[in-house]
Amino acid sequence: YQALREKAEKATKGSYIVGHTSVNQHGNLTGVFVCQKWKGEPGGVIAECHVNCLVETDVQAYANAEFIAAFNPNVALALLDERERNQQYIKRRDQENEEIALTVGKLRVELEAAKSKLNEQRE
Repeated sequence: YQALREKAEKATKGSYIVGHTSVNQHGNLTGVFVCQKWKGEPGGVIAECHVNCLVETDVQAYANAEFIAAFNPNVALALLDERERNQQYIKRRDQENEEIALTVGKLRVELEAAKSKLNEQRE
């Protein structure tokens, strides 16, 4: 997770958006550009999603670009921050549960001692 955080922190800041496309001389889509969002419009190119033998359709190329745009460094950092908060919450709850277990154990010992003393007094 730390490596992902470091990469996200080094990446281009800001929101990403699916930008323009490239087509070949036959009018076929060859790539979809992911751009930094600038004043609501596509700005500088961040990545290009190509249509090739593995990405066989225009729809797949657009889907890849939309995913990359949606999962930008800001989103990655927000998710990592949320994960860290959740880990801290779990750690606090684990500590509280441990303290409760110790208290319950102590109370059981005290209860047994009180029962034993009561039984001795009855005899």
